[in-house]
Amino acid sequence: MSEKCIDKPLYLIIADWVMAQNRWVSAKEIAGEFNIEHCKAINTVSYILADVGEIECETKTMPNQLEGRGCQCQRLLKISNIDKQLYARLEAANEEKETFRSATPRLASVPPGELNREQKWQWMLSKTQRR
Repeated sequence: MSEKCIDKPLYLIIADWVMAQNRWVSAKEIAGEFNIEHCKAINTVSYILADVGEIECETKTMPNQLEGRGCQCQRLLKISNIDKQLYARLEAANEEKETFRSATPRLASVPPGELNREQKWQWMLSKTQRR
């Protein structure tokens, strides 16, 4: 894992946790650990497997004892390595976001009474005013 503090996406937080477990982990365990819906945990595992080439992982399938479900199997995940380049790419993206945020002018510091009609609309529609 990277020593620097970066704003990690959920899939990377989960991948770090699974790697630290050093064992086979199910989506049900992930859902319980991260307090997310089981479906979201399944989708996150699928994303890690299909779309993140920097994460080395293995899967195995175990039969479920559930009746009436479409898929009678459960996929387990074990992560052996997360490439450092993934952290570097995320850190660069976070730095780019911070640069963009600091370069974006803020209308919130101007009282609404001193704005013209177009500026008032921009002020009302801006994301900073919806928080």
